[in-house]
Amino acid sequence: MLKLLADENVHSEIIAYLRSKGYEIITAIDEGLAGSKDYEVLAYTEKHGRILLTGDKDFGGLLEFGILYGRGKVILLRYTTMNIKVIAEAINGLLKKENRLFKRVKSLLIVLSEGRYRIHHF
Repeated sequence: MLKLLADENVHSEIIAYLRSKGYEIITAIDEGLAGSKDYEVLAYTEKHGRILLTGDKDFGGLLEFGILYGRGKVILLRYTTMNIKVIAEAINGLLKKENRLFKRVKSLLIVLSEGRYRIHHF
């Protein structure tokens, strides 16, 4: 099963839903990363083999153009509406569908939004 780290901005109901589906998901708060710089959070996920789940688009820039270019795995949530159940189910569907991809690549950014997602490889 894939291991995740939920950033501070991920709703607790999403975390609970993913845990109920069997995912090993910890939070930035649990790990003492609350208030940490984005690059520190991303470095933590890379070091511990976790996928970062976040709503903070700055992480995309760190992977594409920043100091962590080509390192880490991020699922960036870009929803315009806040339906927690829909978002949680979409994350679960994405994790199931792209399970092999997450295990195979060293770095990627997946932008998940209403009804679709885009994958950026580095």
